Amino acid sequence: MEKKDFNTEFDGLIREALKTEDKPAVRLNNGLKAELYERERFRRQGTAGRSISLWYLPMILNLIIFLMLGAVLILLINNLYLAVLGALVCAYMGLAGVVITLAGIKRTDLRENISIFVNKKEGKGYENA
Repeated sequence: MEKKDFNTEFDGLIREALKTEDKPAVRLNNGLKAELYERERFRRQGTAGRSISLWYLPMILNLIIFLMLGAVLILLINNLYLAVLGALVCAYMGLAGVVITLAGIKRTDLRENISIFVNKKEGKGYENA
């Protein structure tokens, strides 16, 4: 099977458009990189205050909710087998939430993304950022 419309005039224009290289000047690019590195360095060392990481909060809330649901199932269901089965499913879901959160910590930068930055005011203690 042969492509008949492969070398058309429009295809040639597309190829010409893809050949152009619009790159920023090396001096501008290096200046922007230096500025970004400088801002990152100031952010890491110069923050007056502290950062509180909340990466564990979704995991803990998920675990508490499913453990409470399992306890309610045990208390409300009269059939012992169904109550234990429901409680085991809830415990499994709680542990699955823990595993998913820990896998998310390993694969992404959740510790930095889920955090609260608290700035220190002059002479008045801490305030939320």
